[in-house]
Amino acid sequence: MYAFTHPCPNCGAPVPFGSAIAVFAVCGFCRSSVVRRDAAVEGMGQQAQLPPDVSPLQVGTRGRWQGKAFTLVGRVRVGYREGTWNEWCADFGDGTWGWVAEAQGFYMASIEVAPPDDLPGVKEWRGKQDEAGSREDWTLLDARLVRGRESLGVGARVRIGGEDYLVRDTKQTEVLGSEGSLPFVAVPGRAAISGDLGAPGRRFANVEYAEDGIRVFLGTACTFHELGFENLRPLPGWTAGAADAGAAGVGALNCPSCGAAMALRAAGQTMTASCAGCGGLLDTSHPDVRCVGVAAERQKNVVAKIPVGRRGTLRGVEWECIGFLRRRDGEGYTWDEYLLFNPFEGFRWLVTYQGHWSFVEMLLEAPRVVDGRASAGGVEHRLFARGTATVTYVLGEFYWQVRHGEQAGTEDYVAPPWVVSRETFGALTEETWSRGEYVAGSEVHGAFGLEGEPREPWGVYLNQPNPHREKGRTLRWLFPALAGGALVMALMAAAGKDNELAWRGNFQPVDAGTNGAVVGPPFELTGSRRQAVEVELDAPVSNGWLEVEGDLVDVTTGRVEREFVVGVDFYSGVDGGEAWQEGETRRSVVLGAVPPGRYRLVMETSMEPSLPELPVQVSVRRDVMIWSNVWLALAGLLAYPVYRWAREASFEHARWSVSGFLPSGQARPGDDADDGEDDSLSSVA
Repeated sequence: MYAFTHPCPNCGAPVPFGSAIAVFAVCGFCRSSVVRRDAAVEGMGQQAQLPPDVSPLQVGTRGRWQGKAFTLVGRVRVGYREGTWNEWCADFGDGTWGWVAEAQGFYMASIEVAPPDDLPGVKEWRGKQDEAGSREDWTLLDARLVRGRESLGVGARVRIGGEDYLVRDTKQTEVLGSEGSLPFVAVPGRAAISGDLGAPGRRFANVEYAEDGIRVFLGTACTFHELGFENLRPLPGWTAGAADAGAAGVGALNCPSCGAAMALRAAGQTMTASCAGCGGLLDTSHPDVRCVGVAAERQKNVVAKIPVGRRGTLRGVEWECIGFLRRRDGEGYTWDEYLLFNPFEGFRWLVTYQGHWSFVEMLLEAPRVVDGRASAGGVEHRLFARGTATVTYVLGEFYWQVRHGEQAGTEDYVAPPWVVSRETFGALTEETWSRGEYVAGSEVHGAFGLEGEPREPWGVYLNQPNPHREKGRTLRWLFPALAGGALVMALMAAAGKDNELAWRGNFQPVDAGTNGAVVGPPFELTGSRRQAVEVELDAPVSNGWLEVEGDLVDVTTGRVEREFVVGVDFYSGVDGGEAWQEGETRRSVVLGAVPPGRYRLVMETSMEPSLPELPVQVSVRRDVMIWSNVWLALAGLLAYPVYRWAREASFEHARWSVSGFLPSGQARPGDDADDGEDDSLSSVA
């Protein structure tokens, strides 16, 4: 890699320019800003010492992005009204340089590209270049460029490199300090308007309007591990073999209000911290720490379940709880949020409400939202709630300047055990997306060694897994399998039946004897075992009914073996010009477990008085299939799945009963989905 040194114009110490593209460097001894102009250098004043942080990156750290190796050669600390972040200059060794932005535990790797002509302000800026021959004549105060800057509102679409990007946030920035070698002059106070944009596939863009021109950077949002960093800075308390956890790895400061000593657990990432002595909220994003508010009002008795400073291992990662929030929605429901930190993994949240817990992480890519559904992680989530969340209590430190009373617009989309949430901050012209997974309270208690038993969850939470769904899901394939097996066995059994006609006879009701009964001739029920016998009645009734009550009598013993009743009815007519009919003229009844032998039927007939004398036919079949038993067996098999699915549906009904939206994603009749009021119990970070 290119390396060249120049003597510092202020102290004479060697100032390395670690890259061929470097034109600016900071002296490591006296913190002087050094600008290289060909073979000469000049000083541009001294910079304040950058405040300590717990970033694992340092000048000299190596990594890989999109298959190309790079080395970090410099850093710019950038600030804005609500916080700061690191911009690391990456030298790819072939004359190409880029940036790795480090903010809120995420990394945005990018390379500068030429601004597109249709980007607001570009044509005006280039016109000034042509007129003056130099970019130095362009200023940020130019009215046309101000209009271009204002067009980068959150939600606006900007086309860059043939792709559409969505503006996620816009902010006024300034350089707070720098170190190492840089490809531009980064003196403290350099101002810019910066807009962050996103596109599907975690594509990232940054548009910057600064006094030295308009710059556009394209890249991707990455995790720490995806960039394959090497030669990292040892972090006390986190890296094996590093200095003691109480050493310089933790930022130390004093409260400007009460003078109490404080230690920042995520120094460099922390933008706000609460003083345990006076309850003041401190702005820690700049070296001149100042009090900006109070952490809580009239809630001195609030106790965090997870103490700030407690460490625990959750999902295989060691986390430290560094902050605690309590928030309230428009209907008065409150919930707690715990901010977890690991310098290599970034930030996570644990959100709890009424004994329910969710493990939440910010998303690198905004979900695609269409018709009340948000797609994230290959899962479609349904809109559950929309409202406003208000901060009512603050303890610890946070990566943005949280305030007591701060409000954020929220939207929650659920696909249990997942919940995807959007938060919008109007004053910050910013929106963030996060995704949470439901976790058991026992898992949280075990991870952080909390005392006592975890609280028993109350009610149904928005992303609580349905305990009946997994069993119901199993039954969705198990029931058809069992039912199919039962039907196959029934068909096999039916195929083995004789289904033999034993007797058929015809008579008319007038054939009855003096006792009103018709006595049939004897017939034989053959076989060697008990069997099912079917008695069938066939009578051509019309607009009437006919019923036969009979006995199956054993000829040998004279004993009635079985009694039966079978009837037919049939009606028809015309109603409103439409013909209709109902009933049947043929029906049967099955007598179970009849032993073989000689039998006859003794039958009594009753019928519609208005009917004429009708011929009646009665048939007897032996060894028939009892299909009613099959249907009863199937009904018995279905009883448990129906019970389980009813429990599942009841659980989902309880979940959605507290939502302002139906599962289809549409608002309930009579509800105003856009009234800005909360429709549910909770929202996640």
